[in-house]
Amino acid sequence: MGDSRRTTQIRQKIKEILGWDCTMNDEMLVKNYAVTTDGDLIMRLR
Repeated sequence: MGDSRRTTQIRQKIKEILGWDCTMNDEMLVKNYAVTTDGDLIMRLR
């Protein structure tokens, strides 16, 4: 999946699930979040 499509998909899921627009930069976004092939949002906690 391309980076642009990946970040867009993550931002859409965050909006859908958490109810807010994510303003995080793309690098941090893909480092901390992912979307599975089933459409589940994964949040990496450190």
